[in-house]
Amino acid sequence: MKKILGIVLISFLLSNTSNAGKYGTGELQLTESMVRYFIEYIRGGHSKSPSDFYLTTDGTDGTSWYCGYGLNCLEGNASQDIADCERKTGKECKKFAFRRIIKWKNGINPGKGKASKINSKWSDEEIFAKLTELGFYKNDFSKKIEKKKETKKKEPKITKKKKKSQTDDSNDIVQQIKALNKLYKSGVLTKEEFEKAKKKLLN
Repeated sequence: MKKILGIVLISFLLSNTSNAGKYGTGELQLTESMVRYFIEYIRGGHSKSPSDFYLTTDGTDGTSWYCGYGLNCLEGNASQDIADCERKTGKECKKFAFRRIIKWKNGINPGKGKASKINSKWSDEEIFAKLTELGFYKNDFSKKIEKKKETKKKEPKITKKKKKSQTDDSNDIVQQIKALNKLYKSGVLTKEEFEKAKKKLLN
């Protein structure tokens, strides 16, 4: 008897180890037909209760597993179930949900608790809305734009030149005539050259 219990315990531990890291992560967009298939899984049936739900990573196909109604469903062997899903769909598969809790983490869905649980009594519209809210339906990831920090360019300072007043101009002319006069008196300029330069300044 002890030997049988030991074997059961070992197989249970092995099945839990094989499930580690088997849940899908990242962006996932479900097609309408896949949402309807998921709704069918969630509702179960007269003699079946939802157990495990697998999806292709492109959200277009998948497989599901049930256990007997009213039984405490144990998680199946994810490695084997994923292999089964990939064989049937011909695409890469990951685990999407265990029982009625969506485990796939996409940055919006926490993957546990009430926030990730789908109620079997909800209408189709409510389940569609919940999947949209959790980021699994009608999300256009192609339009996702990363906000880049805008660096403000420093505008060059424009220094306005001060307008010369008439008094500044006349002071300049007086100074230049004085300089010309000095040159004339020292003999550098002739009288004719001095008068010509002076006339030019005054005009």
